[in-house]
Amino acid sequence: MRQQPRAGKRLKKGFTIIEILTVVIIVSLLMTAAIPGYENFVRNNQAFIIASRLEDSLRLAQGEAIRLGIPVSVCPITGFNPTAALNQASEQYPCQNTTTWDAWKVFSDASNNGVENFSNGWPVIQYVGGDIPAGSVVSNVAGRITYDPLGFAVTNPTVTRTSSNWTWSSSYVSGQWTWSYSFVGAYGGSYGDRFFSITPLGCTGNNARLLDLAQNGSITISNIDCYGLF
Repeated sequence: MRQQPRAGKRLKKGFTIIEILTVVIIVSLLMTAAIPGYENFVRNNQAFIIASRLEDSLRLAQGEAIRLGIPVSVCPITGFNPTAALNQASEQYPCQNTTTWDAWKVFSDASNNGVENFSNGWPVIQYVGGDIPAGSVVSNVAGRITYDPLGFAVTNPTVTRTSSNWTWSSSYVSGQWTWSYSFVGAYGGSYGDRFFSITPLGCTGNNARLLDLAQNGSITISNIDCYGLF
């Protein structure tokens, strides 16, 4: 028989210690199972974003080379601070001959030598970096990539068009500099595609990316093992 509460008293309802502990254990197990999947998602997303930013810069350089009619280069830089004031008279972030791309820039390279010319205005088209984890982007070849006015990529900086391959002239008309290029010879030497291994910190599984830049300027991005290639 169920005993009725005395007049003036109310039954107290709540969870027992055992019930609370059971809920805590279940929630802990669910979180333990979910966290690795979330971490993998974050790392996969990091690699995708970095690879996309690099691809965007390369396509920007190709488009600007065709539009301007002059070579445009992309190269790794060091010490880049996106919040610092820029020096408008000289380049404070020169190209580096390295395979690690923690930051990079896109710039008009009229002399096709990997050095900016400030005599005709500000040559830098884009800076990228300051928020890329150190060592996340590694290339198989050191140094810059240069697009010629036809949109083709010189993937190895040791193989360039010299004065014997290209002739050019410049003039200042209606407030703008214009260049004229004439192709008189093929590339010298041999080179292949430029590869970039994009591996986020703490990467596991196949969450890294491989960016493949071909000599014709085409770009493909694929998933690779987080051990990378280089």
